[in-house]
Amino acid sequence: MRIVACDDDVSELEELKQQLQEIGRKYQLLLDIRTFTEGEQCCEYLLLNSADIVFMDIYLKPGNGVELVRRLRQQRLNFQLVFLTSSNDFAIESYEVEAAYYLLKPLQPEKLEQALKRCGAFDKEEYVTFDTAVETVKLKPKDIIVVEVQDKYCYIHTAQRTYKVYSSINKVREKLTQDYFLLTYRSVLINMHYVEGVYSNYFLLGNGFKAPIRVRDSAAVRNAYMQWALLQD
Repeated sequence: MRIVACDDDVSELEELKQQLQEIGRKYQLLLDIRTFTEGEQCCEYLLLNSADIVFMDIYLKPGNGVELVRRLRQQRLNFQLVFLTSSNDFAIESYEVEAAYYLLKPLQPEKLEQALKRCGAFDKEEYVTFDTAVETVKLKPKDIIVVEVQDKYCYIHTAQRTYKVYSSINKVREKLTQDYFLLTYRSVLINMHYVEGVYSNYFLLGNGFKAPIRVRDSAAVRNAYMQWALLQD
């Protein structure tokens, strides 16, 4: 797992790195930690290299970390974001750039663990990759709500974004082998964790999507969901 951290205070940056290393040893996590004291250098690195989690100090000089991350998000870079700060002044802006956690200084190990947990650092589930027209995205299967086909493209919906992938639904299913995915229609694949309602001809998902149920074997599709749901209790 690659972690990138940027803070113009060298001592605080070193403290973050040491705490991350200690957590890595504690939970046997393989962490590749890259640190930067200048925002522009960090930005250049992230434009050329992937990262799983980015720790960003808000009060970077010149400017601030929020603006730097906003620029990175405009390039559609996919990483979990944790802001580091000594105040709550930029709390609203942090949500605008999809921050997963807001970590106050001085750092506390238990809060840092919470931040890593929120970012999925302790999840054992592996990522799957998909190619869009502009990027290769890395997603956790559990974060995928529904996949639907439109005009030879698969649209992969997560809570944060929708990804347009040139692929058949069968190719996507080959990657999503978890037992919680169900093909409800020839062009719709749902994550059953997000089902909020089952109706005669569709499933209602948590994001408001209505996944149609194929008429020919609607009973079998609904039964497959019910059997899976019973095992979750």
